[in-house]
Amino acid sequence: MAGKTTTPTEARTQKLAQLVAAQTREDGLFNTACPGLAVSRVSTPMPRLPIAYKPSLCVVVQGQKQIYIGSEVHTYNPQNYLVVPLAMPLEMEIKNVTPENPLLGLGLELDLKMISELLLSIDEPVSATTTPRKCPRATYVSQAVPAIQDALIRLLELLDTPEDLRVLGPSTIREIVYRLLQHEQGGNIRKLVQSGSNGQRVASLIRYLNSNYGERLSIEDIASQAGMSTSSLHQKFRDVTGLSPLQYLKKIRLHNARAAMVEQGLNAREAGYKVGYSNPSQFSREFKRMFGAAPGQLVKSLLD
Repeated sequence: MAGKTTTPTEARTQKLAQLVAAQTREDGLFNTACPGLAVSRVSTPMPRLPIAYKPSLCVVVQGQKQIYIGSEVHTYNPQNYLVVPLAMPLEMEIKNVTPENPLLGLGLELDLKMISELLLSIDEPVSATTTPRKCPRATYVSQAVPAIQDALIRLLELLDTPEDLRVLGPSTIREIVYRLLQHEQGGNIRKLVQSGSNGQRVASLIRYLNSNYGERLSIEDIASQAGMSTSSLHQKFRDVTGLSPLQYLKKIRLHNARAAMVEQGLNAREAGYKVGYSNPSQFSREFKRMFGAAPGQLVKSLLD
């Protein structure tokens, strides 16, 4: 009896899984020799946890992830991919994994400057099967694209030859971003970088908040920075992120506080002040509500 024939899509998925597995001998998230490219392995289930995402293309090559943004749930697996065009505080959950059948994935950081340059060269930015929102979401899932998978395979293969990676890596990343822009959500990404659009104004504000989260910012300060009324800001910002501006600011403050405690050795009081909290009790309370543990307890568990 003849064996089952492997389809081209299955063959590409299997190849990606082999290449990621070769770069991840144990659980964790690992940066590669290619700047902006990281690979990951997870072999034990992860409960729903807060995760800070950089602007990135995220691909699961084996297994499945669930991403939560506000009240929305996005599930992605080898048949599709996740795009997060802007820095976003999300929540992630991973089920049904074992050491024998781990989740394998990769993430490629997206450079908005590169996106802007490429869009200038694309006459028809939308081959879209969907109509772009007036304010596009900062997180979405789309069906896997063979051309993107092929380029990712070539990029991962370059990791074993540093000289080839140095010369060919940047052009391969540029190709991946170009293919991404040509796919169904290209128009939505354009609206996040198109000068003067509501999406671009929200995107600029998100970059501002990520650079100035330690300042004492009121909603009036944020609206002034965006050049919007507070009511318009709330609507446009929520359309893109699923959060209010102050909810977004609180989440990125807490993520950065956790990073400061883990990476810089700051205590809870120091970390709270660093990210803009003047009240240590409020900081500890909101930290525990978001991460499920007090600051010191969570940091100790991460460092053990």
